[in-house]
Amino acid sequence: MTHDTNENQQWLARQRERLLERRAQLLHQVREQHEVAADQAESQADEGAALSTHPADAASDLAEAEISVTVGLTLQEELHEIDMALERLDNGSYGICIDCGKPISRERLEAIPWALRCIACQEQWEARREVHGAR
Repeated sequence: MTHDTNENQQWLARQRERLLERRAQLLHQVREQHEVAADQAESQADEGAALSTHPADAASDLAEAEISVTVGLTLQEELHEIDMALERLDNGSYGICIDCGKPISRERLEAIPWALRCIACQEQWEARREVHGAR
């Protein structure tokens, strides 16, 4: 029993390391994203008033801004999921499905260390979101 407990603690420690590493990567990407947005804003300000901008340029700027916002939101969402997974590691609920309360397979957690749900519950959750037209 002690061997299994020790092995499980080592696995959890590796998962924590993976989560912290991914968190650091995301924070770096968020910083880069902020720098890109600031550069875009500065560039647009340097170009002058909006009235002198060609409509095609304005549309291109808008598309770039929308992409930037979407990427930023995606990064923030994943960062939040990782922070929640680290909290679950701290409180002992890591690897337990938030819907059915059963263990999430190690294979799933190896693939997605911040997974909240077992595969069956995740599929049901995604199907409900699709039916209700959720984002």
